[in-house]
Amino acid sequence: MWGTHRESQPPPALASRPDGTGAVAEETACPLLLVGEQVEDLAGLEELLAPLEHPVHKAVPWSEDLGELLDASPACLIVDARRSWTVGIETARRLLAHPGARYIPVLFLGGHSCGEADLLRGYAVGTVDCILEPLSPDILRLKVGMYLEQHRRQALMREALERAGQAEAAARESERMLRTLLGNVPGMVYRSTTEEPWALSYASQATLVLSGYTPEDFTQRRVTWGELIHPEDAPRVREEMQEALATRSPFTLTYRIRTRTGEERWVWERGVALLGPDEEARALEGFIFDITPFRQAQQERERLHEQLEFEHQRLQSILQQLPVAVHIAEAPSGRTLNFNAQAESILGHPMLPCTCVKDYSQYHAIHPDGRRLAAEEYPIARVLATGKPHPQQELLYDRPDGSVRVLLINAGPIFDARGRLQTVVASFMDITALKRAETHHTFLASVSETLASSLDYEATLAHVVQRAVPDLGDGCALDMVEPDGSLRRLAVAHVDPVRREISQELARHCPPRLEDTTGPGAVIRTGRTELVAEVTEELLVRYASDARHLELLRGTGVTSSLIVPLHARDRTFGALAFFYCRGGQPRASRHYGREEQRLAEDLARRAALAVDNARLYREAQRAVRLRDEFLSVASHELKTPLTPLNLNLSALSREVSRSCSGAGHPEALQRHVDMARRQLWKLSTLLNALFDVSRIAQGRLTLEVTDTDLGEVLGEVAAWFSPEAARVGSKLWVEGEPHVPGRWDRLRLEQVVTNLLSNAIRYGAGRPIHARVEARGDRARLVIRDEGIGISPEALERIFGKFERAVSDRHYGGLGLGLYITRSIVEAMGGTIRVDSRPGQGSTFTVELPRRQE
Repeated sequence: MWGTHRESQPPPALASRPDGTGAVAEETACPLLLVGEQVEDLAGLEELLAPLEHPVHKAVPWSEDLGELLDASPACLIVDARRSWTVGIETARRLLAHPGARYIPVLFLGGHSCGEADLLRGYAVGTVDCILEPLSPDILRLKVGMYLEQHRRQALMREALERAGQAEAAARESERMLRTLLGNVPGMVYRSTTEEPWALSYASQATLVLSGYTPEDFTQRRVTWGELIHPEDAPRVREEMQEALATRSPFTLTYRIRTRTGEERWVWERGVALLGPDEEARALEGFIFDITPFRQAQQERERLHEQLEFEHQRLQSILQQLPVAVHIAEAPSGRTLNFNAQAESILGHPMLPCTCVKDYSQYHAIHPDGRRLAAEEYPIARVLATGKPHPQQELLYDRPDGSVRVLLINAGPIFDARGRLQTVVASFMDITALKRAETHHTFLASVSETLASSLDYEATLAHVVQRAVPDLGDGCALDMVEPDGSLRRLAVAHVDPVRREISQELARHCPPRLEDTTGPGAVIRTGRTELVAEVTEELLVRYASDARHLELLRGTGVTSSLIVPLHARDRTFGALAFFYCRGGQPRASRHYGREEQRLAEDLARRAALAVDNARLYREAQRAVRLRDEFLSVASHELKTPLTPLNLNLSALSREVSRSCSGAGHPEALQRHVDMARRQLWKLSTLLNALFDVSRIAQGRLTLEVTDTDLGEVLGEVAAWFSPEAARVGSKLWVEGEPHVPGRWDRLRLEQVVTNLLSNAIRYGAGRPIHARVEARGDRARLVIRDEGIGISPEALERIFGKFERAVSDRHYGGLGLGLYITRSIVEAMGGTIRVDSRPGQGSTFTVELPRRQE
């Protein structure tokens, strides 16, 4: 038999169960191996062994299949040596040398001639038994059956030994695993008494790491576990332990201990009571773990949680106090995480539950044409889709109360430390009032520009009425007072052409009158604004004069009205009416209020001032025309007696020279005559200026263009003014080219030179005056320069105006028309005139004229 130690090797013939347990299945019969020299001999033996009902394998010596047959672990080797004992002995020896036949019994079958020596040689090989001829089938079967039973028992014994070895190995492995487990448990394993102070009878090696005491310190009662428990936790531990023992249930405890070094640690204990046969607790077993890091982490987590809660409350407080609305959504789902009360106040309804981007379609943002925004068009959805900030955007929002608000919205992403999109924050504010004020300001500025663009106030007011829609309402109408006291509907505008026709038909069917108790007539009569915030059916019935009138009023669809007077200079001469109608433009309010009233009254004041200014301008224009006509007639009539008076003075001057040559005071008489002639010349010059101004204003300044020499004109006029310049102490210098021919009106050219030289002599302060003419290609230039008092910069802009002067008329006289007439003449001839001057350094007037007139 082989041994049972783990190091022993079992015989290779051990059969195995299909389930791998190593046991021999009862239904599996062990084979018998027949080896002989002739196959026919083996067939006879097979018949003899058939009653045993065991499989029989046959082989001739040294066949190739013999090794495989031995691997099948036959229960018995039957060697047929009846033909040759020697061959049988050799066959048995070689079979037994095979590893698979080492423990298989061998039965020799010999002939009747076998002697004792042959039998001894067979037993020496290892033969178990021999049967000689004549063969008895019963004996053969008996002996083979015995070997079969022996093989079965050996198999059972091997199986039992193997199971015992496996059980022993499993026990040793369990012990090893337990030692490994207890040695590697992060906490200590213990067994203790059931009573306080819970002395330990067993403690694992982890006890040293946990408490600072060795397992021997506890098992030898140098210290007990109860002594380590924190005094503040001991009553609770005692109570919970007693309750667990009373209920025979496992216990779980969390408490503090003080280690050998005095360090305080948190531990977690899980244990159970071991019960005896009498169901009484004999001992406690369990685990104790050091949870100090976990407890510290838990405390830190609680601290962070409190801090987070504080930050959350602070964030909530900040969100609720912000003057703008805030909406925070989760990424990437779009689920609403937070919002403030301002958001609900601006939207006009509670925040809607949104779990995904598609839910944004529940909101009521609209396009300018009234279409609802799709869910993906909202700024938050765009940021969720792109991860990029959304630029500031204005949105229209249709509130449940029917008003449309203008919202200014910003949306931006918030990323985590890894750059992943976490949330999206949108902030928005209601800028309806701001946009309304901006729109109103722009509207008023535009209307003011329109009112100032034309003096035809009827056409201008009609245009204003068109501009008022839809800024101030869905409809607008203007009624003006006629000279006979009746009212005339001057203009009507409406967003709906059909309702515009209805409004006009309403004005024709029942025109407003000054004696009306309401409407445009009452507003014009009283000068007070009429505001109806809500036009009801009852009001329409009360206002209607007949059935047709009521039908037309209903057809207008008016829901609110505002009528303001056109009032200026204590006079009301018209009324502007504004209307909101059903189905009109989306807007912040469908009813007129104080803000719209102020805007409409401001518009009415501007329109009234424009109308009043247009009327004043017409009156002023009429007065100017009358003045110009008077000046034209007066200057013409005054010039009639001046001509003969001038001739008489010339004749008188000659007569004085001839008749008074011997008298005592001819020089004095001549001075008086010369003085009279100069005054007559001044008067003639003033009348000519007034006459020219009248013709310029009436557009009747005509030119008679002929070939003219500008140099000659300057020479002649300078000769006329030389005595006058000498009289005031100025030297008149004529420079430049003597001849500059061109085509001009000679008399008007003389007038230009005369006015400029006269101006230089008057303001030249007795200093030299320079006059120069030069040709510049197809243009001629005239320059008159004095060194007199000069002109201030602010006066340079206005000296060419009508009746404008740069100095006081008390010191220099004149009407302020010379430069105005000069510029008009120069521009009529296609030229330009400019002046360069500084106070105290004189003035230089430069005239440039084309030498050929078009």
